[in-house]
Amino acid sequence: MTHTFKTRGINLFLALSLVTLFTTLQSSTCSKSDDVVTNTTGTPAGTWRVSLYWDSKDETSKFTGYNFTFAAGGQVTATNGASTVTGTWTETSTRMILDFGADPLFSKISDDYLKEEKTSVSIKLKDDNPLKDEKVQFVKN
Repeated sequence: MTHTFKTRGINLFLALSLVTLFTTLQSSTCSKSDDVVTNTTGTPAGTWRVSLYWDSKDETSKFTGYNFTFAAGGQVTATNGASTVTGTWTETSTRMILDFGADPLFSKISDDYLKEEKTSVSIKLKDDNPLKDEKVQFVKN
């Protein structure tokens, strides 16, 4: 009888140890290193314009005439000569986040996007929510 309790205790200890080990391994392998925000490397140099803004339909014309400048410190400026709107941008290896606050026009383009492509002349973004049909594409001026 004592032997059975001892065996059950060892089995319970082993089971708990395995659960702890797997939980630790699972949390360490699911690192969020991709969520580290970086604006200092890969800053889009120069000025950019919106070549496509799609929000269930083509709304590119809303941004016609605006030039966008992305600063290394995380600030983005959109200007059309008559008005200037500032916001922030952040980036990970797979995402780009634009935030222009409550500005009536630019709040539409403010979002958390997945990067489809980022080159020295093109940035193609799509909404990270697969249920939303939203895309933004910038081309270098």
